[in-house]
Amino acid sequence: MSEIMQLYQELVLKHARNSPFEIVLSAATQRVKGANPLCGDFITLELQISELQIVEIAFQGEMSAITRASASLMCGLVSGLSIADADTSIQAAFALLTADDSSEHWEMLGEFAAMRVLRQYPNRIKTATLPWAALKQALSGTSTLEVSTE
Repeated sequence: MSEIMQLYQELVLKHARNSPFEIVLSAATQRVKGANPLCGDFITLELQISELQIVEIAFQGEMSAITRASASLMCGLVSGLSIADADTSIQAAFALLTADDSSEHWEMLGEFAAMRVLRQYPNRIKTATLPWAALKQALSGTSTLEVSTE
């Protein structure tokens, strides 16, 4: 097994089993529901935003280990960031999973960069991008607060 595949498996297990971000926020200012019906993934992403900064972020739902790990890693990355910096992270995550092979995204995304192995499994990419799509929707400021990767 390659080193990156081993790291990926360890990260998925670690974050899928015990995420500090899988809670309900009592002071959420933004809430988005996301779904990947073909996989049976349903996520609710909650954010507390103040002065254009993500003060707190959390998620709940019924989802696969990949979606749960992706959500947990994402929350750890963007918590405390400005909306602009979080948007840059969203773009980097989508590029890492779907398009750009450049390692410049890997450093910015920390441990999440191990998720790039999912490129070998295209049917799993929507699973990993669901939390990121929900975050993008939450930060967009639009009134539609539901997102689907299907």
